[in-house]
Amino acid sequence: MKTNRFLGIYCLIFIVFFLSNTYSQQKSKTKKATSNQNVKETVIATVGNEKITYSDIEKAYSKNLAKKSAPLHLLPKDSLMDFLNLYIRYRLKVNDAIARGLDKDSATQEEIKNNRRLLAETFFFEKELVTPNVEKMLKYRDWEAQISYIFLQFPPDNPDTLSTFNRAMKLIEMLKNGTDFAKLAKDSSQDKESAERGGLVLNFLTGGKVQRQIEDAVFSLKPGEFYKSPIRTKFGYFIIKLNKLQPRIKVKGRHILIAVTPERDSVAALKKADSLYKLLKSGSKFEILAEENSDDPSSSMRGGDFGGWYSRSGGLEPSGRFFTSAFEEALFSLKDGEISQPIRTEYGYHIIRRDSTGYFNKDEDKDDLKRTYKRLYFETDKKELIDNLQKQYGFFVNDANLNKLLSFIDTTKTVLDTAWFKNIPNEINKDILFGIQNKLYSIEDFLKTLKTRPEFRTTALNRTGLRNAMNKIVYPIVMDKATSNLENEVPEFASMVKEFSDGILLFKVEAMEVWDKLKLDTTLARQHWEKNKSKYRTYAIFDVNEIYVLSDSLANQIYKKITQEGADFEEMASQFTQRANFREKKGHWGKISAKDNNLAKKLLELNATAGNIVGPFKYDDGYSIVRINSYEPEREKTFEEAIPDFATEVQEILQKRLLENWLSQAQKRIPVKIFDQKLTSVVNALKKQN
Repeated sequence: MKTNRFLGIYCLIFIVFFLSNTYSQQKSKTKKATSNQNVKETVIATVGNEKITYSDIEKAYSKNLAKKSAPLHLLPKDSLMDFLNLYIRYRLKVNDAIARGLDKDSATQEEIKNNRRLLAETFFFEKELVTPNVEKMLKYRDWEAQISYIFLQFPPDNPDTLSTFNRAMKLIEMLKNGTDFAKLAKDSSQDKESAERGGLVLNFLTGGKVQRQIEDAVFSLKPGEFYKSPIRTKFGYFIIKLNKLQPRIKVKGRHILIAVTPERDSVAALKKADSLYKLLKSGSKFEILAEENSDDPSSSMRGGDFGGWYSRSGGLEPSGRFFTSAFEEALFSLKDGEISQPIRTEYGYHIIRRDSTGYFNKDEDKDDLKRTYKRLYFETDKKELIDNLQKQYGFFVNDANLNKLLSFIDTTKTVLDTAWFKNIPNEINKDILFGIQNKLYSIEDFLKTLKTRPEFRTTALNRTGLRNAMNKIVYPIVMDKATSNLENEVPEFASMVKEFSDGILLFKVEAMEVWDKLKLDTTLARQHWEKNKSKYRTYAIFDVNEIYVLSDSLANQIYKKITQEGADFEEMASQFTQRANFREKKGHWGKISAKDNNLAKKLLELNATAGNIVGPFKYDDGYSIVRINSYEPEREKTFEEAIPDFATEVQEILQKRLLENWLSQAQKRIPVKIFDQKLTSVVNALKKQN
């Protein structure tokens, strides 16, 4: 008794010590993180009235340069200062734009507003739809479920589904009263294949693998339960029962198959499988026995290895092939390293070894589910959300006035018909057609929008088309209202909006000070050319006729006839040259440049000049004889000729000059200060804490 009491006190002391130590460690980590953050909030520079903290620089660094780089505080001092100066120049440009009042310009504000709206949509739908739905499906991915179902199909070509629903409810009442699910499925399910198995679905399912309404029902159940309501799909109603729920894992393993064949009946196959099982239990190597005895040719060469990971809901990677139910059940009943007794399947007898257990990559699952959600459900959910927001914000349509408008329109046409509005009388123009958030739209407002905005040009002039157009008009209002507080709710969004806005301001002010002034300065260009003109040279140019043949003996004969017997070169070319399309041209190439023509480069190597007949020489897998009609050697380019070669360099010089002059002037108006000692203190503190 004393011993037990002493042991209990000792355990209690240990637990208290462990918890206090763990708490101290956690507190220490939290304190360290807080201390780090406090240090990073030190102001290390100012641009006008804007204070720049170390944290600001670090965030910019991480976004732009730090994918594979060292942390900012571990950079050499020169590199750190280079980045700081780069960031300060960026902030100086933005501050100069603000000082000029560009942020107040109506066109700039509209551009910022439109960019914010586009960005807000992405964040809003990510927050409201994508993230919660993917997270829900991701939780389902932790499990694999085996289900049974009863399927009741809608009557063909009959929109009335009530009778099918009533039948489903009767079956659910029978299940509630104790009727066996498998028997009821065999008797009532209209999916004959699964009905024969009592509604059993052979393969397990997991998150993102079946229709959402079925998935939600399945993962709300406990094993043995059925869902108390029929689940509607576009095909009919399902009644679902959850049979098994297992953690989602994947395994690797091996097997030996002893097949049942006409030459070997099941008794003989089992006898051989039993003998192999005994050998394995006595220490024989599985891989060797599989290679020598297995009747599965695809795995025997690998010592029985399946060839990839296998899961109950995904099958064998990468093929997706599923094992038979008996094989799968035996495999997952084993522990790693265990070997099964012979298992009978339709193929014969298997001896299975489970080698290892693996777990799925959550990030890969998340990416997969995000793609699945966006492909299958996002647009539906988005429409439902927008419809709800419209109602919440007071959107209404005056149906009486809509009917009045439709009575004056040819509803078979679209807005592309230039005369679609001709019959609409002026007296209905001021009638209110729809409204939202205390903003009212008259028929006249609506017609003007349809006529002038390009995105409405294909609008159908029927009730559905006009309602869709109204939804499109109020959509920006709905989104602006729904996302009005997004900056406070999502700091990342606020940061990104500021970056976008600053980017627009920077672009506008830089265009004014640099890009709009960036024209070729002929004085600067000529000065540049005078200093560097020896670099700019023309290429050698030849005007030639060629005789090209595949045989060296024929080439020599032709060359002899021309040079010794006086044969006309062009006549010989028209008879003998074998280069495609050159006989009609008597072998004439015209002017060719050593810049981009290999024949000209070859002639340059051979020191050919005007009046020469060169050859025969090996060229293009054949032999060429060339007459040089004229030759222009390379030379220094004139100023006008060289302009395309150095225009970019001159522009860059001018751009840099304009930029530096602008920033120099801006800094006189907007003072810049860098606090070197504070920066050094922050860096040293971070180095110590790490």
